[in-house]
Amino acid sequence: MYLAILLVIAAVISIALSFVGTVLVGALRLLPVVFVALAIAVFVRWYRERH
Repeated sequence: MYLAILLVIAAVISIALSFVGTVLVGALRLLPVVFVALAIAVFVRWYRERH
């Protein structure tokens, strides 16, 4: 009985960890896009203030 409960808990933890890992990998892949978008936004704001 205890073994079955432990197996269920282990399965839930592994699923949660794999989900978190997938989210982190996706966020890391999106980071360059976010940085480029921020750089463009800052440049546009700076350019408008200059002209």
